[in-house]
Amino acid sequence: MKTNKFFGLAAIVCGFALSFTSCSKEDNPAPAPVKTTVTIGFEKATLNADGIWCGDETGTPFENYGSEAFACSYTESGVTFPVNYTPAWGSWSGYGVSNRTATTFSSETMATDQFNCIAGGAHGGKNFCVVYPFGEDIDFGGAVTLKGFWITNDAWTVDAILNGDGMSPGKFEKEDYLKCVIYPTPADGSLSGARIEIDLAKDGDYIKDWQYIDLAGIDAFENISSISIAFEGSKANDWGLTTPTYACIDDMVIEK
Repeated sequence: MKTNKFFGLAAIVCGFALSFTSCSKEDNPAPAPVKTTVTIGFEKATLNADGIWCGDETGTPFENYGSEAFACSYTESGVTFPVNYTPAWGSWSGYGVSNRTATTFSSETMATDQFNCIAGGAHGGKNFCVVYPFGEDIDFGGAVTLKGFWITNDAWTVDAILNGDGMSPGKFEKEDYLKCVIYPTPADGSLSGARIEIDLAKDGDYIKDWQYIDLAGIDAFENISSISIAFEGSKANDWGLTTPTYACIDDMVIEK
């Protein structure tokens, strides 16, 4: 797949202090543990006839504003991607999986089209992750270094950028923007205060293909236990963003 090099990655990280201790020739330190690099491609997910997984009724039941919901998850290489699924509403949130290749969105077929990515399929393999979080975190199951991942826009998001979202007036103009923001959680439980911002749309343009987000060498993404994902944008009302807060990711690379 082609990649879009137009959009930049802004990283804001807090400071780190290094301390050093001397050692004598008699010291015999233990060898450093061997690191393993893993790429998560979402290929192990079991999808339905429409090429979608966004939770099911096999998850842990809980009440969601008076309706029965199910806490589910997709796990690969020890990394957990949670989904909260509410059958009565036909709704979900968190991290779904798709293998769909359509690039368009229609409100009449929203149930399936929200799982379309603008790049026309996965970055690698057949499956990719559809990101639609409401507080759900990606849990690495221990301390890892997040080396990077691929990202592109969801078809619903692009439809709103080009045609309007039905709540805020009009399509995106040059001054409008949408960002995906990622917050790492240190494995030691401390507060890092770090975040990265990924421009999904800005300056009258938007991501159209898979783009690699290279986090290698960014201290804030070393020895982390989880990440949370949120969105910021210019199209909003009193209840929050009106642009659909979706993105698609694939081939997440971690070292553990």
